[in-house]
Amino acid sequence: MRFVSASVKKDLARWWQDSTAILIWLGIPFLIGGLITSMIAGQNGGTPTGVLLIADQDDSVLSGLVAGAYAQDQLGELISVEQVTLDEGEKRIASGDASGFLTIPAGFQDAFLNESPVTLTLKTNPSQIILPGIIQDVTEILLDLGFYAQQLLGDEIARIQSADLNDQPDDVFVSGIAVDIQNKLQSVAPKLFPPIIDIEIVEPPPTEAQPDMALLFLPGVILMAILFSANGLAADYWLERDTGTLRRLVSAPGMLSSFVAGKAIAALVIMGLIAGITLSVGFAYHGVSWTKFTSSLIWVSFAGVGFFAWFAALQMLFSNRRTASLVSSIFLFPLLMAGGSFFPLAALPEWIAAIGRLSPNGFVADKLTNELTAASAWSIDSYYWFIMFAMTISGLAICSWRLKTGFARR
Repeated sequence: MRFVSASVKKDLARWWQDSTAILIWLGIPFLIGGLITSMIAGQNGGTPTGVLLIADQDDSVLSGLVAGAYAQDQLGELISVEQVTLDEGEKRIASGDASGFLTIPAGFQDAFLNESPVTLTLKTNPSQIILPGIIQDVTEILLDLGFYAQQLLGDEIARIQSADLNDQPDDVFVSGIAVDIQNKLQSVAPKLFPPIIDIEIVEPPPTEAQPDMALLFLPGVILMAILFSANGLAADYWLERDTGTLRRLVSAPGMLSSFVAGKAIAALVIMGLIAGITLSVGFAYHGVSWTKFTSSLIWVSFAGVGFFAWFAALQMLFSNRRTASLVSSIFLFPLLMAGGSFFPLAALPEWIAAIGRLSPNGFVADKLTNELTAASAWSIDSYYWFIMFAMTISGLAICSWRLKTGFARR
């Protein structure tokens, strides 16, 4: 036990001297996680709004109604209408400062009432897709409404235009126009009401609240830091061999197993430190209940020791340190891809997520996700705890066996 304690202190002292490596193991995941979180936060900024510039050169009642139609009801929440001059509108739409620019020419109202051709010019922003499309659709609907209003009430409009309205119109004229309009509306009402298509609004069934997408990235980012650390710490066996430490331990019975146990405990301390920092930042940022902190920390820390053991066992298979480091680094990045460090498993199609959960870090990240999003702490089933501890113990056993069967004697 004294040798194990001395081994732990020795490893921690040596690893702490290389604090730059620990900062790198933490820094890369924090950088990637921060970029991902900022991108996701930028996509959740609420309802997008567009700006429609209108150059009303007619300045009539009808052109005012057209401009006001874009700001009605829910459409007004999507589109902000600004009255501009023709030159200002051209400059702003050319610089991408608006979603659309509508020009209403002079004489628009007279042309509409006289059924003369008139052109409304709409320019849209090509760098936007949805909002310019909405503006164009609304403009086309307004033109269609104007056309059908002319077809339905064209005679009445013509009578009003031809009448001498300099003085106040007499009651007979007004009532005659009103009756004619009412009769036409009544004639078309059976064709419009009730509508041919019935719309039934059905409330969707209640669904469980989906976790924040940025929170789903957190387990993968934490496992990224753990895997970087495990791979880096595993190379320490080669350093111990190159300095002759392992050759001296071979002649001492039982010392190799104690040596492995000491390294495992020291690795547990480093993994706990890294997991504690990343979890603390994640819990604080995402507002995760701190009652889940202890269970998450234990789960990640012991899993990190397992990764450390298996990376060490992998590196002991090769004849020199450079090859061992290269192969383990090459093996590391597919693990990160498959295990959800760049794409959270919970957001992937189920068949892809199922493959990802078969990887060791994918298994750990998936259970950590369940723990973070569960209603209460310690939600990871005891069966999965057994699998994680079995992975860790078996990796350490292989390391001990590999030291005894030749690696330490080279």
